[in-house]
Amino acid sequence: MLWRRKIVLIATTLLAVGVSVAASVLTTPVYSATAEVLLGPRVVESPFDPLVGVRIDPARTLANEIRVMTSKLVTDAVRQKIGDAPRISASSLEGTDVIRVTARSPRASRAEEVANAYANAYIDFRRARVVEDLLEAGKQIQTTVTDLKAQIDAAPANSAQRQALIDQQALFKQKLDQLRVDASLKTGGAELVAPAVVPTEPVEPRPVRNGLTALALGLILGVALAFLVEFLDDSVKTTQDIGRVAPRLPVLGLIPTVANWKPKQTKVISQEDPNAGASEAYRTLRTALQFFALERPLGVLQVTSPGALEGKSTTSANLGVALASAGNRVIIACCDLRRPRIHEFFGLDNSVGLTSVLLGKVQLVEAMQPVPCQPRLALLASGPLPPNPSELLASARVAEVIAQLRQRADIVILDCPPLLPVSDSLVVSSRADATLLVSVAGRTTRKDLARAIELLRQVDAPVAGAVLNGVSESGAYGYGYGYGYRSPSIRDESKDHLSASESRDQQAAARS
Repeated sequence: MLWRRKIVLIATTLLAVGVSVAASVLTTPVYSATAEVLLGPRVVESPFDPLVGVRIDPARTLANEIRVMTSKLVTDAVRQKIGDAPRISASSLEGTDVIRVTARSPRASRAEEVANAYANAYIDFRRARVVEDLLEAGKQIQTTVTDLKAQIDAAPANSAQRQALIDQQALFKQKLDQLRVDASLKTGGAELVAPAVVPTEPVEPRPVRNGLTALALGLILGVALAFLVEFLDDSVKTTQDIGRVAPRLPVLGLIPTVANWKPKQTKVISQEDPNAGASEAYRTLRTALQFFALERPLGVLQVTSPGALEGKSTTSANLGVALASAGNRVIIACCDLRRPRIHEFFGLDNSVGLTSVLLGKVQLVEAMQPVPCQPRLALLASGPLPPNPSELLASARVAEVIAQLRQRADIVILDCPPLLPVSDSLVVSSRADATLLVSVAGRTTRKDLARAIELLRQVDAPVAGAVLNGVSESGAYGYGYGYGYRSPSIRDESKDHLSASESRDQQAAARS
């Protein structure tokens, strides 16, 4: 299925990769720079707090500091330093007390400047906050020292109480002096351990990475679309599809696609290139019909199709050549009185034909034309087109003409119009011994094929089987066409004579 839908798969993948590459080329490069800040223990600076120096919750502390990193106080400080405060991202390095500050910018130097500006502004903010805490603690100690001095003045001289208050005051003065020294030395518990550097390569876009990602996504999307198209496609593509529509309808021939073939092209491949794979397919169809003739007479064969441009005239012409090459006397009669084309395949005239005989203008012998290079093959063209084809084909005169053709040939092939657009073929089917239904792979829908078979069964037409045109050579048979071909030789000619002899024996057996 994927091989059959390879165009959808390849187109989707190429489109995804193309869009990704185009977007990468058109996208402005973005550079990223990262600075790392190490946090020290966050302590309580108040001398009266019993939890001095104790970490409360490391994870919560990091989350709080990351929030502070992007707060208005820090961004205002960054704006004062570099004139702007672009958005940055801050995250903690797992398992450490390190905060990573990442800045992105179309300019590499700008990314480095912004990352370092945020890191330094945050460190300054931390230092200022610690100094403020120390100064506040100093005020508390100074108040205590003042209170102790008042108590000392009120205490009796040379008393133990007075001496104890003096010792306590000296201790607080020492603590106050220490806080004043710390206020000038404290760093705030944060330091820049890895300043940002100017990046040399952009982080976006990455054409190779984006292309590989688009390739993978394109393949996945292409496979999905291929399955969707296959699900929605109602056309007949294989013999299994025909079997689903008509389980009892045998497929007598699988005709491979001819190279450089066009839908309206008139080309008899069996005559122009007997060694082609399609020519062998028509010979296989000929053999299948010969075996069909062993069970019932096959003097008149109707060839039709569900719709137009499905290869009924091509099949009639090539099958006629294949039967004539096997030694049979073959007449191809054009019963398509609306759009006749069978005469174009052999380069013959259409001015005189079946309608001329029906109107009594010429005799049947005069209307038939020999096919060049095929001594056993003759053509009865359609002749001038009548205004009422269905009524004319239903006349008793048509039955008489077909009976005369039956006497002059081993097999008569009636090239008839499509079944669904007009009813002409249904009228002619009663005059034929068998009907061959032609369809084309990938174009004929199951609905049309089922409707055509239903119409033929309603008029009790003897349907011999189906022919599927346009199949790939690799999928026609397991070994494929073209196996073991060689130039025509005496052995090939003897084989054709033997085939002709077998054909005549089969026809005689069928008549007996």
